[in-house]
Amino acid sequence: MGVIVGTAGHIDHGKSQLVKYLTGSDPDRLKEEKERGITIELGYVFMPTPDGGLISFIDVPGHEGFIRQMVAGTATVDCFLLVVAADEGIMPQTREHLDILKILGVEHGIVAMTKCDLVDDDMQELVESEIDEYFEDSVFTGTPVYRVSSMTGAGMEELREAIIGLAEETGQRQTGNRFRLDIDRIFVLEGFGTIIAGTAISGIVSIGDELELQPGGGKYRVREMRVNANKDVKTGVAGDRIALNLVGLQKDDAQRGSCVAEPGYLQVKGSLDTTLSLLETAKPLKKYQRVRLHTGTAEVMARAVPVETEVISPGTTGYVHFQLETAVVVLPGDRFVVRSYSPVITIGGGSILEAGTRKVRVKYASERTSHLMALESGDTESLLEEMLEHSGVEGITVKGAEKSTSLTAEDILNALRGMDENGKIELIDEGSTHRAVRKIQFDSATARLVSSFTSHHEMNPVSPGLRLTAPSRILKEYPQWFVKAVLSKLMESSELEKRDEWYALSCHSREIPSEYSEAVDDMISRVETGENVGVSTEEFENSSLAVALTERGILFELDGGVLVSSERAGTIITKLIENFGENGFTLGELRDFLSVSRKYALKWAEFFDSQDWTVRKGDRRICR
Repeated sequence: MGVIVGTAGHIDHGKSQLVKYLTGSDPDRLKEEKERGITIELGYVFMPTPDGGLISFIDVPGHEGFIRQMVAGTATVDCFLLVVAADEGIMPQTREHLDILKILGVEHGIVAMTKCDLVDDDMQELVESEIDEYFEDSVFTGTPVYRVSSMTGAGMEELREAIIGLAEETGQRQTGNRFRLDIDRIFVLEGFGTIIAGTAISGIVSIGDELELQPGGGKYRVREMRVNANKDVKTGVAGDRIALNLVGLQKDDAQRGSCVAEPGYLQVKGSLDTTLSLLETAKPLKKYQRVRLHTGTAEVMARAVPVETEVISPGTTGYVHFQLETAVVVLPGDRFVVRSYSPVITIGGGSILEAGTRKVRVKYASERTSHLMALESGDTESLLEEMLEHSGVEGITVKGAEKSTSLTAEDILNALRGMDENGKIELIDEGSTHRAVRKIQFDSATARLVSSFTSHHEMNPVSPGLRLTAPSRILKEYPQWFVKAVLSKLMESSELEKRDEWYALSCHSREIPSEYSEAVDDMISRVETGENVGVSTEEFENSSLAVALTERGILFELDGGVLVSSERAGTIITKLIENFGENGFTLGELRDFLSVSRKYALKWAEFFDSQDWTVRKGDRRICR
């Protein structure tokens, strides 16, 4: 794994020649570049370090007409090598390149004052003073300046050592999170097919891995790869320059601005909410102004909509919504550069806070601003609380929060666990999925369910409880996972019990309360007077007691609200088995056996079928 150094500077200040001297390789590979003597496309060369490491150089065009390529290259670098010619000093593209570096958060680097062989010491001193003055009171204050000449070699070894020191100070990128690579180069090699290349932003990739290309969504297996300058490798990590040969990929499938990543990781969105800083030299950014937005290695046209005000003033920072004319691959935390539509100059940039956001509405501006402030603050707990506030009964998942923020899944889960311990949320585990809902919401649903059970037990003391489907009906506005979590919590606390086909509060007696024994015996006796035709439920004033006894299996209800005792039903099925054996019986035989009408025989037959005591085969019913 290495460190990526990006060049910057005005055209013809010697960037490519400098990099060629340091690495021994010419970053200009195109015939047109060599003929015209200028860099048009991004160039990639490598410099080994004494400790066995590798520094990768991305050489960018200096011409104002190729700023798009410059931004694409700079978007993935770790530090910069700014090139300023001693015979010209700071020029327009020097300033714009520095603006872009600042916007993209690339604040550490070195200045190489080139062409020192063409001017005397006084001129060199004057240019260095100009550089120091330009850097004063900026993020680049204190950036060292090295006087060099690519023609004579003067100062080059000192510059090489300084670059190695800068790389060591910058450090290698963390390999955590899932693999992602922003594509900045696509080409075809005879015998190999289409090759895509770029800088790995995060994660690890190996030969044989499946990657997803976005936009598009196609999935491809890694056949071969080249990492930095090495062909004989099987794994690449964050910070590496990687070329991938993907099985089945065609050249037209990908373009600069596309990305490959672990399947399911990337988001392709058509709108963004951002925090944007406008350069002091820019004109005010107006509502619905058309701009060029650069993020990663992509450039798209967009309409800018300030969230809080009508305009963003030069030199200030504000929240801006972008409605993109073409969807791009973005994740929260990605940085971006904005250039005006015409003339095409850099005017500002910032960081993406949220992707796939709704259009700005004036009446919701305050709420929208509070949400964006929470996203920008980086206060994980405050951000999650704000997300929960707007999540409704669905709550949030760790995976969903990860996609909506720049936070890692580990950070989100740790924060949620802390909030759970502090009683702010209820953290619900569904296998590998972690969900969170507001504690007040969870407790409210729990209390409502307990209240329903309490009321049922008070009104129907003989009833064994509520059926297993009842909680979903009581909490019908909540998703099933929420209801299951409430039930699980109540049972873990021993407040609720599952009793066969029923749920009941633990304090509710399993047995029939003694004060109802007489009423129960009386009802059973009255039902028995009906013998084989039973008694209609309409004959009983206390219908809830009848229902409770059927729930307990003491009484059975035949079709049409006819009650019979379980004892009689058991006796009848036993005698049917004894009399008809394996051959079973017809409806007529059952009618004669019970001495009832065909109507009541059918009620009994259907009841036996519903209890799985019999199975119908043709016109006969076989006892199980």
